[in-house]
Amino acid sequence: MYNITLIGTIHSEHGKCNPDTLYKILEDINPEVIFDELPNHFAELYFSDSFDTYCINCILRNGRYPVVPLEVKCLREYRQNYEIEIIPVDIDLRQKLDENQKEINFLFSTFFKNEDYAILDNEKENLIAQEGFHFLNSNKFLEFSEKKEIMEKNIMESEVQKNRLLSIYKLFYSQQYDYRENVMLQNIYNYSKENQYNKAVFLIGAEHQRSIVQKIKEHEKLSEIKLNWTM
Repeated sequence: MYNITLIGTIHSEHGKCNPDTLYKILEDINPEVIFDELPNHFAELYFSDSFDTYCINCILRNGRYPVVPLEVKCLREYRQNYEIEIIPVDIDLRQKLDENQKEINFLFSTFFKNEDYAILDNEKENLIAQEGFHFLNSNKFLEFSEKKEIMEKNIMESEVQKNRLLSIYKLFYSQQYDYRENVMLQNIYNYSKENQYNKAVFLIGAEHQRSIVQKIKEHEKLSEIKLNWTM
C-alpha cells in the first residue's frame, strides 16, 4: 500500500515528450491516484466540464487556444478511460514571480550569455526531444542538472554584479523550488494519511527531481505514515 512513482516531466510538448507517451507510461503503472504539480484553481479549470467553453472564449477573445500543460492534456484523456483521482498539490506563486520578473530575467540572461552554458542547455533540450521521458527520468539527466547548477554558480562568481546575482538566485530557488516542493510533499503526505490507495504517481517538473528526492528522504524520517517511493 502507498506505492508512489515519481515521474519527471516537462510542461510543454517537445519531441518524444508528449501526452501520448505519458499516457502509455501511466497505463503501464495503472495508478489509482495521480498527484500533479498544479495549484487547486488551475486543476478546477483544466478538469472542469466547462473547460472547452473556456477554450472557445479564449480563441474568440485572443485569437488563440490557451496554453495547456502536457500532463494536463494527457490526464484529461486518461480519466475518460480510467477511474482515477487527480490531486493538485502545488501552490500558485505567480504573483511573486511577476514582482521579481525583471531581476529573474537579468539572472537567466546572464547565464545564457555564457557560451558553454548555452551549449549545455541546447544539448539537454535535444536529448529531451530525442529520448523523451526516458532521459528526463535517468541518472544522465540528474548529472546534467548538477553540471548546470555548478556552472550557474561559477558564472555568478565571475560577474561584476556577483552579489546581485547571488541574491536573485537564492530568492528564486527558495520560492520556486524549496518552498513549493515542501508544500507539494506535505500535501501528498496529508492526503495519504486520510485516504488509502495502492498505486499512485507524482507528476512534477524534471528540474525538481534532485532536490525533491532529498526532501522525500527527510519527510520519510519524520512522517508517521510511510510511503513507498519509486524514483
